Amino acid sequence: MMDQLPLVLWSLLLILLQVFHIFEEIGGEAYELAGSLKKYLLVAAALVTLNVAFLALIILGCRVGYYLGIVGSVIAILNGGVHLVGYAKTRFFSKGSGAGVFTGIPLAFTGVVVLYLLVRAILA
Repeated sequence: MMDQLPLVLWSLLLILLQVFHIFEEIGGEAYELAGSLKKYLLVAAALVTLNVAFLALIILGCRVGYYLGIVGSVIAILNGGVHLVGYAKTRFFSKGSGAGVFTGIPLAFTGVVVLYLLVRAILA
């Protein structure tokens, strides 16, 4: 377990940033792009649950957790990219697809680190 401590800590940071990101998107009304707040919250809850599940599986020693983690980290990376493109198109931080850029960038960076640590663990 101690050899996985960096992965666990970075994964916890990823989950925390994801929750902050959800609040930023709700505040910027980015959920309207999903159609409704209810639909948005269902997808957001599924993403957070996926990351919590992969982390729990890794802590329990299940190898499948590493592969689930790849999915979650790639989604985090793409999410940051979407918000950068959204901001570039709209020039708004506070509304629509530009909302979420402040937490989206650290979320994407953390996703890259988690992805690196997952691949390193899988190949070890």
